[in-house]
Amino acid sequence: MTATKLPQDCQSKDDVRVEIDRIDQALLNLFAERHAYVTRMAEIKTDPHEARDPVRIEAVIAKVRERSLALELDEDQAELVWRTLIDWNINYEKGIIAARRRG
Repeated sequence: MTATKLPQDCQSKDDVRVEIDRIDQALLNLFAERHAYVTRMAEIKTDPHEARDPVRIEAVIAKVRERSLALELDEDQAELVWRTLIDWNINYEKGIIAARRRG
């Protein structure tokens, strides 16, 4: 495994790309872990309408925006990523719940 370099220690585009690839893998691992919890939530919920919880969504988005600012990230970009992820998760949950109710 390649040693992790700080951004300022990268001397070439290849150095940067190696680190971005490493981070992308870590993100995929985290998305997979999150997905397992979303799947479990869909197993617990009994009505497809439960998949969308506007109060919870806005609480999550508020946390993401606050945490983004603390990390000096663009909070609008982070919100867009999370809203996309949440929308996908809602549709996924609805599908699982509806299929279980039909079956």
